[in-house]
Amino acid sequence: MKILLTGSSGFVGRSLKRFLGKKGAEVVSYDLDDSPPDSINDFPNLKSKVEGVDGIIHLAALSQPKLTYQDPLNCVNINIGGTINVLESARLHKRADNHPWVIFSSSREVFGQARNLPVTEETPRNPITIYGVTKMVGEDLCRIFSKNYSLKTRVLRFTSIYTGKEDRLQRIVPKFIIQAAKNEPLIINGTGEEIFDFTYIDDITEGIWQCVQEVEKSQKLHNDFILSAGQPVFLKDLAKTIIEETKSKSEIKYVQSDSYSSNKCYADCKKAKEILGFDPKITLKKGIKLVVKEFKEEKII
Repeated sequence: MKILLTGSSGFVGRSLKRFLGKKGAEVVSYDLDDSPPDSINDFPNLKSKVEGVDGIIHLAALSQPKLTYQDPLNCVNINIGGTINVLESARLHKRADNHPWVIFSSSREVFGQARNLPVTEETPRNPITIYGVTKMVGEDLCRIFSKNYSLKTRVLRFTSIYTGKEDRLQRIVPKFIIQAAKNEPLIINGTGEEIFDFTYIDDITEGIWQCVQEVEKSQKLHNDFILSAGQPVFLKDLAKTIIEETKSKSEIKYVQSDSYSSNKCYADCKKAKEILGFDPKITLKKGIKLVVKEFKEEKII
């Protein structure tokens, strides 16, 4: 199997690239951080890379909450423009009677501040951020390309993925671990009652692979799934767990929340379990232990 992986140098992309290689897939990397750089907005270049692939996993996006908030035009151009480029590239290529399939990475942000939790694939989408809007538009583009052009597409919505050294170290799990190791205060933007389900990277890469297998075999043109640990935790309890695991003397402090993203979201992954066989194995406590171990080995803490 030959797969084009956009966003291959991001923290999810790097883990997925290694995982796919172990499964015997040939991975074509595509990322702005590659040398030479491959821009998702360079349609002729992207189109040339799609030649001969069986499918595309589209991870490339501007996703950092503060950046997407401060630069909405760039967020829209990259996230929506890049997605239409991927879909159009797939539409214009055929192998035998089939277009390459497309797996699109979306986000819990499409749900905004959902009234009813846990969210499911049936939860109404109501994004409250520019980033969330771009992901919702990407989902709709996938659906319409499937309907209009018989392109096989899948939408995967992720919730709060974390990992070790390859994660962006300013994100909440690695940041709290580093701060706790230094006995610095863990600062929560809000009241600590914000609640999410944090998903370790290994469960996500396994879920993406299960989706690859499903889209290869299924005749269904379009489908969507949430991939999540399904274990809701308050941010104050996340901080306490990290303090405990690092044997830290850190205090927890609270500051006024920003407006970059939703503050409550956790999911029910029943559909992904039934259709993909998705079954996350790594609890939050185990995942934190894994990150702490990796950070110590890499002398990050």
